[in-house]
Amino acid sequence: MKRTKSPALLSLLFLIILSCGSSSEELPKEQPKIITDDFKLIAVSDRGNVFEIGNNTGAITLTAAIEKESDATFLGTSSITASADKIYAIEYIYNPLPTNNLLVFDRQNGTTQKIPLVLPSTINGEERGIFALSWDNNNLIGILSENVLMNNSTKHLISINLQDNSVTELGISFNEDKVSSMKRINSKLYISTWGEGFLIVDLDNKSVTHLSSINGSRLAAINNSELAIMQPVSGSLGGAKPGIIDLNTQTVSDTSNGETFGLVTVFGNTIYKNGIYLNLVSSNRLNLYLGILKSTISTNTNSVVAINSTNVNRNLIIIGTTN
Repeated sequence: MKRTKSPALLSLLFLIILSCGSSSEELPKEQPKIITDDFKLIAVSDRGNVFEIGNNTGAITLTAAIEKESDATFLGTSSITASADKIYAIEYIYNPLPTNNLLVFDRQNGTTQKIPLVLPSTINGEERGIFALSWDNNNLIGILSENVLMNNSTKHLISINLQDNSVTELGISFNEDKVSSMKRINSKLYISTWGEGFLIVDLDNKSVTHLSSINGSRLAAINNSELAIMQPVSGSLGGAKPGIIDLNTQTVSDTSNGETFGLVTVFGNTIYKNGIYLNLVSSNRLNLYLGILKSTISTNTNSVVAINSTNVNRNLIIIGTTN
């Protein structure tokens, strides 16, 4: 005897199938993760353009420009530094003789002061140029070359008083050419070079100690006994990796985990914030035009945030942050 399903049973099965299909379609979709910035990096290019870059989004915005005597002038990135409210740079220009303009950009109102500096008469040279600056206890400390167009020209440490813009020779000299960055901690000035060693300057007794075992750029103070540094990678043009200099033992440790990143410019400082050493880098391996390298010192881990532009001038350095 052939059995058939009753209409009531078929209706019940149909409702169950519809119910299951409806339930599957109504499952909540996973919402995309919203990335927000904790702060913005302030970066300055060799053309004097000032950018803000989101630390997590990588969104970059041109916010201002440092006014120069000549629009065609390039600023050495090692001569760009900053305080909490101002950005300082040196414009080397012929007017008609070689002139060192101190550019003082006010981050609050966007104005620039152009101050031709009077260099100490005790320092000789036809092409005397200030090519490196660092913030120094409410003033500036700089490196003045007797001839910026010649290799092995004598370099002199100078101080720039920001009250009257006077320039004073500090009585300390050396000959290294490829000075990449510098940082003062208490009475010591630490100067990195790209391939010519590491200089420790005692500002009190006016002595210079040269360490050939340490090379690199982008110095940033972690504390009074440690500096972060980007070390050159052998065989890689502009390739660099993060490390830590122990100032007590005068040794450097590698925190790269075997990763190499590109520095478009090897000249200039950078910053350390909230336990993270921050750098602007590029990478062929990551197909990265420009990005923010975040090196977490406590865990020796590195991550990269891509900057959302492939048109921005990459010859720029980080000089601070803003909320």
